[in-house]
Amino acid sequence: MKPLNHAERTTRLWKFLAFYVLALALPLLASYFLFSNNSIADENAKLKRELERTRDEQHKLLVQLDTLTGHLQRIELTDRQLRTETNDLVVGELNKRSQDYLNAIAVTLNELRGDSAQMQFLTNKRLAHNVLRDFDLFRSNRNTVDFLRQSLDKKGIDVSGKEQLAAELAQTKQLLATYQAAAANRPAPAIAGSGSSGGGNGSSGARNADLQRRLQESNNQVALLSDQVNFVNADCLRLRASGMSKEQRKEMLEQARKGFVAILQNPSSEDMKASVEKMIDSIDKELGRKRGLFGYK
Repeated sequence: MKPLNHAERTTRLWKFLAFYVLALALPLLASYFLFSNNSIADENAKLKRELERTRDEQHKLLVQLDTLTGHLQRIELTDRQLRTETNDLVVGELNKRSQDYLNAIAVTLNELRGDSAQMQFLTNKRLAHNVLRDFDLFRSNRNTVDFLRQSLDKKGIDVSGKEQLAAELAQTKQLLATYQAAAANRPAPAIAGSGSSGGGNGSSGARNADLQRRLQESNNQVALLSDQVNFVNADCLRLRASGMSKEQRKEMLEQARKGFVAILQNPSSEDMKASVEKMIDSIDKELGRKRGLFGYK
């Protein structure tokens, strides 16, 4: 016996089946198009390759930075030994060792420069360029210091023996004062004795004058070397500011300016003073400053 609403029930059942099939077909079709399309898989593979390449580039950078840091530590240790070593053979060996480390740094920088040209990611490339710039500034500073040191050696001036020279001068002055006091308190000597005493005083006076001249030359060389090293350090700060942001650049230029102004407190020569003032004027122009009435501050 059929129910009275048989036709209505049948209609509703077909509608339900239609909606059910439609609801089931939509996600099935979406899944089919999603997984049948290779673009997503290709994108994932591309991202994996980029990640792997980034890791490889960063690994190379870390290895090269560790190598450069090791050479810097060896150079610093060699410089410490050079400051205390007096044996000429050992000094020559230490200088050769230091030069070998500098050559190794140059080779590593060339490798880093070649690798940076092949890098695809801007962050890694920028980091490599910053390292290259900083180490190029270090090599320039180092070459300046080595040149100044060699110039002093060629002139025969031992800056490290300044204290010994001053002590020798003080001892000679004391000895000369003793001679003069003894000559003033004793009676007039004979002609022969007078000639001998005069020769002794004359010899001590000549030695004293020579020591004073040598000490003054040493002081002048120390002052000039100190100013030149401070000049190079301040100029390195100025050059490093070129690749920084606006605020960092301003701060770095201010530090460089302070270094130059410190040299002007007691410049070793007029040429040094003129060079420093020219650098300060250049920095002030970049910072938008004007020279005050009372000079540089």
